Amino acid sequence: MRKRKVTNTVLGVIGILIIAALLLVPATQARAKSEKVEGRAITQITKMHVIKVGDVDGHVIGAFERRGLGFINGEVTTYLNRGMFDYTKGNGTAEGYVTYTYEDGSTTVAKWQGTVAPTKDNRSTGKGTYTHIGGSGRFEGIKGGGSWTTMRYTPYTAEETKSDVIVNFTGTHTLPKK
Repeated sequence: MRKRKVTNTVLGVIGILIIAALLLVPATQARAKSEKVEGRAITQITKMHVIKVGDVDGHVIGAFERRGLGFINGEVTTYLNRGMFDYTKGNGTAEGYVTYTYEDGSTTVAKWQGTVAPTKDNRSTGKGTYTHIGGSGRFEGIKGGGSWTTMRYTPYTAEETKSDVIVNFTGTHTLPKK
């Protein structure tokens, strides 16, 4: 009889602990706060590979790397963007991955996609969305995303300019409580 009471007591304590854990996990997750993010990056192409498709005049696909500086919620970061594009006479789609590295070594990584179109003054504009897919340091476990716009001020030429582009973005991110 005594053995049965001890077993019931142990099972009761384990049950209470499991219930407490189940109640505390959502409460801990609820404390994670969503924060508004606003930023700008000033960038240039550091690598570019373009291939003519050949089906219609001006249709190209390619891959690129952009580097520059980012300014996010008052902090200065480095900016590294690697992407692919599919354009016909400057109109088309692009997608890729962007990494921001902060002064303390923390990073955010986002997957982005969008569209690009030429303007009448031989520039181009772009717009799209991004989703955080990773982070390190103080951004480990980051979730969220937002939207971006771009303006290309100079064209890409191998000798003269490296396609000066300003990227503006807004969004939200959430970090898990530690």
